[in-house]
Amino acid sequence: MKALILPEHYYRNDVLEKEHELLFQQTWCFIGFKSFLKEENDFITQDIGGIPVVVQNCRGTIKAFKNICSHRHSIIQVEQSGNRPLMCPYHGWAYNDKGVPTGIPKKPLFKFTKDELECLKLKEYKVDFCGELIFVNLSNDPSELKDFMGDLYDEVEKMSNNFGELVDINDMVINANWKILVENTLESYHVNLIHEETFKKLGAGGMEFTFIKEHSVWDATLLAGENEGKNAKIHSPYQNREYKISGYKHLVVFPNVLISSTYGVSFNLSYITPIDSNSSKFVSYVFLTKKEDEKANPTLENIYKQSLISFNRKVFDEDKTICEKVQIGVKKSPFTGELSDEEARVCEFQKNYKKYID
Repeated sequence: MKALILPEHYYRNDVLEKEHELLFQQTWCFIGFKSFLKEENDFITQDIGGIPVVVQNCRGTIKAFKNICSHRHSIIQVEQSGNRPLMCPYHGWAYNDKGVPTGIPKKPLFKFTKDELECLKLKEYKVDFCGELIFVNLSNDPSELKDFMGDLYDEVEKMSNNFGELVDINDMVINANWKILVENTLESYHVNLIHEETFKKLGAGGMEFTFIKEHSVWDATLLAGENEGKNAKIHSPYQNREYKISGYKHLVVFPNVLISSTYGVSFNLSYITPIDSNSSKFVSYVFLTKKEDEKANPTLENIYKQSLISFNRKVFDEDKTICEKVQIGVKKSPFTGELSDEEARVCEFQKNYKKYID
């Protein structure tokens, strides 16, 4: 199969502008976890399609606003996450849960009418949830998240509802276009060479791919069963968990969210956002499943956690290195690119991408 995305589309600035407008600003975008917004004034910020967005716990309700003050255009919440009122750090304008400026220093000097204040309220965006995951849609006429995800919704809901202890957050910049990073995760063809000492040893195999709307799933077998050999002792505290699979599952929520699980005991959620046309922000979260057995050996459990952290960080460092080489190559490549049957998920991703961009 011929690749559908031309090499030049991995580095041109005008292509990224189209992606901002036609893709990221039109689809449901993952922004964080409910557990990160438990307390009033907890917030998360992220650029979505080039637009700064803040998602904040406003009096117990999770709201999303354009993160730009209507007074003199400052960014309101300047950190990636934290806990503070929705108040501009420049002149102190504070906003209520509807995005209306209600706390204005020296307010009489402005002589605002009530209608004028209403016109100065922050642009609000639609927020929806799938299990523990928070999504935001910037479009003026958003679909329902459940419709967008289709039959994948129930699976993601089950997985995320069983995210237990957060073991690691890996936040890094990769000097490669965001599409190169997504496509790299959608195929195992590179595993034998790039992940020889890491992912290859799991023995994930098979081409059981499922395509659901714009999204896809890979269900893979593993060399060892959950309770075979050394796995038996490591996994013994998690036998009563709710979410169980026999091997490895990897899915993509189009366009840039990647969720995987091994046996349903450990989970990884990663998302990739463009910084510019040649670099991306990659954030990866590692979770253990929720467990009922609190009698686990703490020493053994700590060793297991450290092994998960080490494994995931090494795998993604390996991916970073090769993806940065690909980014160099696309700028000079005379070829369109070729895709094998093992890279069918890459092909489907490219087909769906072109539906938005072309």
